[in-house]
Amino acid sequence: MTSHVTLSDLAEHGWSRRIRHAAREKRDGRWKGWNLMGASNLLWDARRWWARVPSRACEIVAGVRGLQMPQSDGSWDWFTGAWTAGAGDAIPVSWSVRPHNAERWVRFHSLPDSKRYADTEDEYQLLLDRHFQVLTALRGEDRSELIAVHARWDARGRFQATSEFRRVAQDWDFWRIFSDEQEDEADNLATLYAFVRQLPLDRDVLDPLLRRVADDIDRTVFTNEAVEWIYAPYDGGADVIARTSADRDALRSQHAGWLSSHPTGM
Repeated sequence: MTSHVTLSDLAEHGWSRRIRHAAREKRDGRWKGWNLMGASNLLWDARRWWARVPSRACEIVAGVRGLQMPQSDGSWDWFTGAWTAGAGDAIPVSWSVRPHNAERWVRFHSLPDSKRYADTEDEYQLLLDRHFQVLTALRGEDRSELIAVHARWDARGRFQATSEFRRVAQDWDFWRIFSDEQEDEADNLATLYAFVRQLPLDRDVLDPLLRRVADDIDRTVFTNEAVEWIYAPYDGGADVIARTSADRDALRSQHAGWLSSHPTGM
């Protein structure tokens, strides 16, 4: 994105007092010129200020497009209570739901020999088959649609109207905001925006979403309306929270060849 900065912008919002003063002098016709050192300092200040422009430009674009800081869709308020009852204070990603439900947890790998990423179309079909088999088993006799929860992060301290955010906002309902301590390498809280959709248990619908997760592009978890189970795929496998520990044991036995050889099950 290219941003056009005017003298008035620099005069009012420049990074330093020096750059604001120089911009006002130039804007008001009082510019007397700078010596070499002064020009060098001004350019350095301008570069530092310019680095701040893209995030502000994103906010401006957000306003123009009508995509301000998202507001929760009230029709999903009921799901907040269901999520808390089923997942506690976990955020909707695999590494968070796992420790909150350890007694019902099992991890399956997507490809033989714990290979992380698919290289061929045959490998993609194999990992998608595994995802669908476990999702079908978790759903059981429940004929209701799945609830998909899609996560987008922002660790930059302010809402960003990125193209990916706009893409998700067109097709998903905004549910709520979580704070994620693990995503921000600067030891600050990262903001996780959670979007939701109801989806049928249908390969044509789910495969594109699961494929993006397998390629480490998106993070999307699946559950039912009561959050009685959670399926949290990641690039390389899936963390599964079954309805009961007995259901977990049955899944583990049924798909023993998909388990990790690591003693922790990871």
